[in-house]
Amino acid sequence: MPGQDFKKESPNIPITVDVPYRFAAGKYLSKFLIEMRDNGVFYGIQCPACGRVQVPPRVVCAVCHVKNETWVELGNEGVLKGFTTMHMPLTDPTTGKPHQPPFAYGTVKLDGCDSGVDHMINPAANLETIKIGMRVRVVLRPKQDRIGDLSDILYFDPIEG
Repeated sequence: MPGQDFKKESPNIPITVDVPYRFAAGKYLSKFLIEMRDNGVFYGIQCPACGRVQVPPRVVCAVCHVKNETWVELGNEGVLKGFTTMHMPLTDPTTGKPHQPPFAYGTVKLDGCDSGVDHMINPAANLETIKIGMRVRVVLRPKQDRIGDLSDILYFDPIEG
């Protein structure tokens, strides 16, 4: 029957597709990225209804759905809320380069903030000492090398003690 041989043999064509893409950060995320790039300072946005502070900032509160307009300066330290140990390379979406395993990737709640930032933990850190609840400090690229995106955060470094 016509077409029957095709069902037995399904040819495929291997191809790598590279689709670089840029999107406008918008007013709120732009302020966050520019302050981080130029001043090494993190800003969150506070909901006028529930008081929740979000990072990265959003125009509308994720809980109340109310427009946010109050900016809050945050510290550069926080608490590790959760993490995973990666045993496979993870491609950085902003650079396209893989991070070589093993390393930890986690969610950090910056001081003064109610939401988390997902990022790498210092790849040189002893994986056995990384714990939920530990204090961490952000490590940024040197000021002259910052480009104004989340890759300006190199990693979060565990704080001893």
